[in-house]
Amino acid sequence: MKVRIFLKTLLLIIAVASWFGSGDVKCQNQVSLRKTVTHLLYSAELNQHYLVDVFLPKGYQTKESEYQFPKYPVIYVLNSRPNAVMAAMMRHVSELSREIIVGIDFADKDGNPVESFASYTRDLTPTSDNDWVEESNTDTVGRAEDFINFINNQVKPLINKTYNVNKYNQTLVGHSFGGLFGLFVLFKHSDSFNRYVIASPSLWWDNNVMFKLEEIYAGTHTNLAKKVFLSVGSKEFESGPQGMIDNVRKMSERLKDRNYPDLELSFNIFEDETHLSVVGISIHKGIDVVFK
Repeated sequence: MKVRIFLKTLLLIIAVASWFGSGDVKCQNQVSLRKTVTHLLYSAELNQHYLVDVFLPKGYQTKESEYQFPKYPVIYVLNSRPNAVMAAMMRHVSELSREIIVGIDFADKDGNPVESFASYTRDLTPTSDNDWVEESNTDTVGRAEDFINFINNQVKPLINKTYNVNKYNQTLVGHSFGGLFGLFVLFKHSDSFNRYVIASPSLWWDNNVMFKLEEIYAGTHTNLAKKVFLSVGSKEFESGPQGMIDNVRKMSERLKDRNYPDLELSFNIFEDETHLSVVGISIHKGIDVVFK
């Protein structure tokens, strides 16, 4: 038990470092290449205000354009503002790329950005984890169902109505708890997105509960018509219940063994990368693969 709690503490420290990391400086340099529009939304279920940042590609054509330009794919990025994930996204998606990027993050009622690891954990975890709750002295966890409902019922309708997007060409990008949330959506709300870029998912959460959700999905479905990119760094925890590498490899093998006819699955272990350093290369490679 002490080893288990120690490992979870270390993972908490890593996740906090990622959450409050300095990657946003680079992100701001890249955002300047794109027009940015920000919306403020409120979720009554979560009692939380959110900033929805929309990064439009250079030369973006609106719905009202007299020309018939193709609709734009959309990439949704979780908890983007202080997170290295968005920094990696903006470094990868160049000035000439045609995707619209939508970042979702926390705010107060006046629209000011709020940094809250507790809210981040609450929104991205699908269940409670007794060890986590005991150690962090909080029970604000396990609200992933409410968060995906917020995305599907409030964020997406706003984006689809306001921007010239292809609502049938949507991608979800998540790292760590964001990767855990991505797999939760894949198995519980799979039609929410067409493509999933899932980096270093926290599959240790709640005694590996995500494997149970995968098994439930497999028992009721014969297909998973999605493009999924799974990845992990070679310098992350390897084995045991908290083993990031073994868990991600196990999830990849399970999905392959299901023989879903329309699943396009890729799995990468990036050499010499840690839980933090793997973010950029995972997103760079993942976006390339799922859009291929």
